[in-house]
Amino acid sequence: MALSGIDVSYAQGEIDWHAVRAAGVAFAFIKATEGAGIQDAQFARNRSAAKSAGIAKGAYHFFHFSDDPVAQATYFLASAKPQKGDLLPAVDVETADGVSGSDLVSRLSQFTSTVEQALNGRRMIVYTNENFWTSTMQGSDAFAGHPLWIAEYNRDRAPTLPQGWGTWTIWQHDDAGTVDGIAGAVDLDVLNGTTLKTLLL
Repeated sequence: MALSGIDVSYAQGEIDWHAVRAAGVAFAFIKATEGAGIQDAQFARNRSAAKSAGIAKGAYHFFHFSDDPVAQATYFLASAKPQKGDLLPAVDVETADGVSGSDLVSRLSQFTSTVEQALNGRRMIVYTNENFWTSTMQGSDAFAGHPLWIAEYNRDRAPTLPQGWGTWTIWQHDDAGTVDGIAGAVDLDVLNGTTLKTLLL
């Protein structure tokens, strides 16, 4: 049976993580940072409480192409402090900030490679959607070796994959889901498989 997950940020307010775990959620990606200087207000609490509830957790960074990629990586690592037992960190790629062409691939590569040096070479998860990757990233296959977290909101068929990926690792299939322990809407995810072991640091 595929494992269910969620991804959260300050937008979900204070979460009852034990209720979330009791509802069957096995893993969570928690927003840590955005750009070169924004830390999510609920990150520290969410990380600690999710761990206490027995939910596998990973941190994600909302990438801004207009900000210095190395500065973003440094800030993310200092804020998220990924450690053994965490899920691989993820980078959220969904807005170009006016940047275009080969600069997109170059800047994202600088970010991921800087983070991955601190992870002993482990590849970050890339979160995106097929339309953004095909149109804005011009279908680049430069990140094909990274686990794919694909956003596509349906459960009637498998998600459409961006060029360069032959499979998905995590699928964000709903951006307005409901889960016990969370007031309001939350993103719902599913793992392509039955174990998180390969995604653990």
